[in-house]
Amino acid sequence: MQRLIDYFCSNGNAQSYFYNDYLYLMIMTKRILILLSILHLFFYAGGQVKSVGIPGIVSHSRSTYNASNQNWAVTQSPKGFIYFGNNDGVLEYDGTAWRTFPASNLSIIRSVLAIGDTIYFGAFEEIGYLAPSPSGELVRHSLNHLVPSAYANFGEIWNIYREHDRLIFQSFNYIFILKQGQIQVVEPLSKFSLMHSISNEYYVVDVDNGLMRLKGDSLELVSIHPIFFRNEIRCILPFANDLLLIGTSNEGLFLFNSRLKTIEPWRSEVNNQIIEHNLFSAIRMKNGFFAIGTVSNGIYISNEKGQIHQHLNRYKGLQNNTILSIFEDKRNNLWLGLDNGIDYLEVSSPLSFLNYNYNIESAYASIVHNGILYVGTNQGLFAKEYSRVNNFSTVNQGFQLIKGTEGQVWSLDVLDNTLFCGHNYGCFVINGFNAKQISDVRGFWSFIKPRNTDGIIIAGTYTGLIRLRKQNGQWAFSDEVKGFEESSRSMYLDSKGFLWVSHGYRGLFKLELTELLDSVVKVQLFRGQSGLPEGLPYNIQIVNNNMLITTQDGILKYNYSSSTFEPSLEMNSIFLEKGFIDKIHQDRNGNLWYFTNEYLGLMRLLENGAYVDIVSPFSLVNEVLIPAFQNIFINDPHNVFIGSQKGLIHYAPSIRKDNMIAENVFIKEASFYGKQSINTLRIAYCSRGDKSHQVGYSHNSVTFRYTSPAFERPEKTLFSYRLTGFDHDWSVWDRVNFKEYTNLREGDYEFQVKAVNAFGAESDICSFHFTIKPPFLRSKVAYILYAVALALAVVGNFYYLRKRILKARLREKLKQEKRLAQREKMFKEQTALSEKEIMHLRNESLKNEMKFKNKELANATLHLIQKNKTLTYLKEDLGKLLKNIPTDSNEKQNVNSLLKKINRDLRNEKNWELFNNYFDEVHQDFIARLKDKFPDLSPKELRLCAYLRMNISTKEIAPLMNISVRGVEISRYRLRKKLNLDHKTNLTDFFISF
Repeated sequence: MQRLIDYFCSNGNAQSYFYNDYLYLMIMTKRILILLSILHLFFYAGGQVKSVGIPGIVSHSRSTYNASNQNWAVTQSPKGFIYFGNNDGVLEYDGTAWRTFPASNLSIIRSVLAIGDTIYFGAFEEIGYLAPSPSGELVRHSLNHLVPSAYANFGEIWNIYREHDRLIFQSFNYIFILKQGQIQVVEPLSKFSLMHSISNEYYVVDVDNGLMRLKGDSLELVSIHPIFFRNEIRCILPFANDLLLIGTSNEGLFLFNSRLKTIEPWRSEVNNQIIEHNLFSAIRMKNGFFAIGTVSNGIYISNEKGQIHQHLNRYKGLQNNTILSIFEDKRNNLWLGLDNGIDYLEVSSPLSFLNYNYNIESAYASIVHNGILYVGTNQGLFAKEYSRVNNFSTVNQGFQLIKGTEGQVWSLDVLDNTLFCGHNYGCFVINGFNAKQISDVRGFWSFIKPRNTDGIIIAGTYTGLIRLRKQNGQWAFSDEVKGFEESSRSMYLDSKGFLWVSHGYRGLFKLELTELLDSVVKVQLFRGQSGLPEGLPYNIQIVNNNMLITTQDGILKYNYSSSTFEPSLEMNSIFLEKGFIDKIHQDRNGNLWYFTNEYLGLMRLLENGAYVDIVSPFSLVNEVLIPAFQNIFINDPHNVFIGSQKGLIHYAPSIRKDNMIAENVFIKEASFYGKQSINTLRIAYCSRGDKSHQVGYSHNSVTFRYTSPAFERPEKTLFSYRLTGFDHDWSVWDRVNFKEYTNLREGDYEFQVKAVNAFGAESDICSFHFTIKPPFLRSKVAYILYAVALALAVVGNFYYLRKRILKARLREKLKQEKRLAQREKMFKEQTALSEKEIMHLRNESLKNEMKFKNKELANATLHLIQKNKTLTYLKEDLGKLLKNIPTDSNEKQNVNSLLKKINRDLRNEKNWELFNNYFDEVHQDFIARLKDKFPDLSPKELRLCAYLRMNISTKEIAPLMNISVRGVEISRYRLRKKLNLDHKTNLTDFFISF
């Protein structure tokens, strides 16, 4: 080629044009070849199934989906919802909730097929479908009425297929073809086995006649090979060229040449396993791989060569070893209907796990050396031949523990073609599957081989630095580096001979070592000075063989001339707004793998020198990374190993998957309710608000339920919503899949919801528009009535004003009359007031007179009491004196004479008459009224009544009546009997109120 170019160059200008065209052609050809190679890599990578580790498995037990254990068929609707043929009915999974739709005869659902929003199902002697009603609720409909009555006992429907404008339902007794609302029946010559579909060709075995092909409404014989009579044909799948892959229940897999009509066993690794464990179900995946389910050993995924890329069973994460059905969904992952449960396999993911199934627990370090993959865990160092990790063999003996390394492994480093293991119990040199301990100093963190120094390695430990020396070709412990005893996990030896050590609690040490590296001459600690922020930690990173320090305030580099740390503009621009970078690892291609406190990311280096940030592939592993002990090992561009709490994670960058394609979000139902009733709409759609649902004001509270069929880590799906006309902003992202609004006012509303999946991909907005009608008092009819009422009010007001004016005139006319009447009335009122005043004065005079008479009565009474008391005392004294006077004495006669006068005075009735007059004047003829009501009362008893009316005590009454106190009490008793008063009635109160 060079000669040809020289020839063109030597032939002057005439040939220079051809030369330029030739160069342009060569450049374009080179670019096309590069582009084709990239496209080949892309398509190849996108169609791969990983053979390293176990894919992510999401298990759904019967306690989760609340139905029977067996699941016979799987399908997916255009919305992304998954439907299963379950023993209890058609089982729906929308990403957040499960629902079961039983068959009308409660039989087992053996087959399901989703066509649009319609889910067809087959059960025992039942053909039907689920379709949304006008309210959105999936409603079961039967097609049995289309089946001719002679074929009503058709048994179980095992398969449903769609061929253009017709549906095919297959049982062991008949094949039903539904077209334009009519069913045609295809009968077997003997009895059918299972039916299979390959590119709109349908094969079925007649158990006594061989393999048949459905052509239109009839069957034609394809093969009478003995395998069709000895076995149940469990699958017929497209293979290559004219070949079909036929799976039998007992003899494994065969290749059938449809053109030559020849059958021979598929001699392959996978077939050996299928023969041993019995095939039950199988599909060909979109990437060309075969997914084969067995009865007793789970599922195998193989390529066209029969090499096994994946084998999963109960011991590798499945719930059950019997695979009844297999389905590949829109995201190229697999759904397994098991004999006991449902499993979801993320086989399209570039991530897989080497976990406890491989004897690996928490992984703190990993490396490939001399063809062996080593994994340092909290239980020791484990190893396995790398070719055995990344091969197609089903034999999995797990990783082997290297004896003597039991305990915590911290690091694995290859220096001088020797693998060093930093361990909690010391330092080990690893050779193959053997370990040799060369130091028992506790806690080896890391290792550094100084430049231009042979036979010396510096190791950082819990308590300082250690020197390892190579003697006679063997590495051994030499001594401890004196002068520094701090923990030395992260180290860097710069070109000037300074050893930098990062300490999580103290800061950053700069150590100056002796020439022999056996002691530290000078220690300088940096913390909150020389450009470093106050906040720790300061983590050492190595990028392009230069030291960088990642801090809470950004990424810094050391300026030796000024002995200060200054921002690295380049690195800070690369990691802009990433927060604190805990660790950076640069691979051979210049890509920067980094860990923050929360996630793992990759800054991929482009040809133009720029970086593109990749985080979505790692979103599913961020939660299991080991905080502060994140680790990664890049073996080659196709194999990356990441340490985690759940083992070692394998990442295959060559498997490209667009994780940023988000699943749609659907509003499942809207429930409008009021105080007494509820109206639920099952919507399960995503509109743009072009239709509006009318709601009465009595149902002005609503609950929305929504979902997104994101099946890869559905627990990580988040939702955000808003109600236009009510909410101003979108809600914060939340896992809750429902929202309630109460007591909404009338008006137009649009409920909007969106979702973000586990990879951070945000869906389009799903909307539901509805209108709440106003209450009657604010309705159009009410406003019309208000307008009519207003008009009537205006007219009435006009009429009222006119009438009021007439009345005003009449009032003016009557005012004068009223004034005269008022004056006359005022005169009468003044007269009445004058008379009233006169009466008041008269009453006041009477009251004063009564007061005076009452005082006179009281004075007279007191006077009588006092006089009678005095006379009584004189009488008693004279009586005593009379006893001491002799009988014949004149003095005795004088005393008797005085006693007689006193007794006459005590019995003087004039005093009583005077008292009676005063008493009657004061107490309004009390005595007269008493005599009138009680005529049999004696004068003495009337006097007693009067005294009691005046509330005079018994002791005061006694002298007034000239009797003893005992006599007064007897008189009171007799008076009570005459008045017929019981003993509870107070006698004085009775007379006061009389």
